[in-house]
Amino acid sequence: MQETAAPLALLWHRTDLRLSDHPALCAAAQACSGRVLGVVVLPELTRASPRRLGYLLQTLDELRAAWRSQGSALIVLRGKVHERLPALAADLGVREVHTAPCPAFDEQLENSAVRQALAAHSITLVVHDEVTLIAAADLPFAIDALPEVFSNFRRAVERGGAWGALVREPLAECALTTVPESSAALAEAQTDATLAAEDLCAARAAAQCHDPRSSFQYVGGRSHALARIRHWFWDTDAIAQYKHTRDGLIGADFSSRLSPWLALGAVSPREVAKEIHRYERERIANESTYWLGFELLWRDYFHFWVRRWGSRAFAARGVRGRTPCGRQDADLFDRWCRGTTGEPFVDAAMRELAATGQLSNRARQNVASWLTRTAGIDWRWGAAWFEQQLLDFDVGPNWGNWQYVAGVGNDPRNRVFNVQAQAERYDPNGAYQARWLE
Repeated sequence: MQETAAPLALLWHRTDLRLSDHPALCAAAQACSGRVLGVVVLPELTRASPRRLGYLLQTLDELRAAWRSQGSALIVLRGKVHERLPALAADLGVREVHTAPCPAFDEQLENSAVRQALAAHSITLVVHDEVTLIAAADLPFAIDALPEVFSNFRRAVERGGAWGALVREPLAECALTTVPESSAALAEAQTDATLAAEDLCAARAAAQCHDPRSSFQYVGGRSHALARIRHWFWDTDAIAQYKHTRDGLIGADFSSRLSPWLALGAVSPREVAKEIHRYERERIANESTYWLGFELLWRDYFHFWVRRWGSRAFAARGVRGRTPCGRQDADLFDRWCRGTTGEPFVDAAMRELAATGQLSNRARQNVASWLTRTAGIDWRWGAAWFEQQLLDFDVGPNWGNWQYVAGVGNDPRNRVFNVQAQAERYDPNGAYQARWLE
């Protein structure tokens, strides 16, 4: 008697656009004997700029090739996810859809809608709670008891040893089984129809356009993330000087520049942590190598923070209910977006952001402080503009940092920047301002 083939499972990709170190994929493969198809659902309308959307499409191109190399396929759809995903799952006869969590409030609502729609077809949504450096289950406290300030969070996760003690080893890429040709053909047909859309073609063109004033050009996809790690860690040893260069404004190597790849999940934070530890074993361990891990912890904190606070992470009064600066001056905000405020350091940074989708940490803090504390504009307007423009937009870090700067977040310090003094300190010769204001 011929054995019945195992059913298909779907892996619903969101900000986990890789096949390595992927707990949700491994669980799906184990449940369905490796017969897994990937799926991404792009919204018809997006808040992302064409450049940011194009960067996503570059990442999907590599992910699609990775699925093909495993004998499977990646399906890319457009529309409302709670409609398109359940319909696809029902057509394919899958029993389970696996996904990694997106912890923010809107994404939680999206999860609920998708779960309900799948249940109408007797399909289960399985959410795997592991997208951070430290898995939520390994934290020494519940998410609802997340420390209110980062320093307390760091001390808690470092208690009894370095932060690396709580970081699990990255998972190897799990083995998949070739899916039926009919399923793969469906994936290819639906994906080709989606990606041929006129606005997506324009987004690809925007992502490929390089401004000559920029010292670095991002290309989406896992291979480019791994190449950046090799260059910044091993070819240049730039990681060993990071603590002293991280406030740079011009140049390719003053920071790791890994955040856009981390934001889309082309590489995982655990994979980066593993590379840090290997570098420390084989070359040197110093305050700079620690500092990169320290910033991965900050990223974790904000992921847990946005999950902990839900809708209050996006509220005008912030998580502490403080009275914010809330001036509703659309003209001044527009001049900030375009880099025409008349404040040279701010204008240079905002023009770099508009032209490249990139902005250094030092510049981000200054433009955010100027908008919220000097101009008194509603901090949520700035956070939304960053969400639209930044290649490395990541919901928790973006909205959490804006709350901090605006004085409505958890940080007890007063984050008001003297922009002129900052320019004199970090751009003493005016080279950065000259580059972007020419």
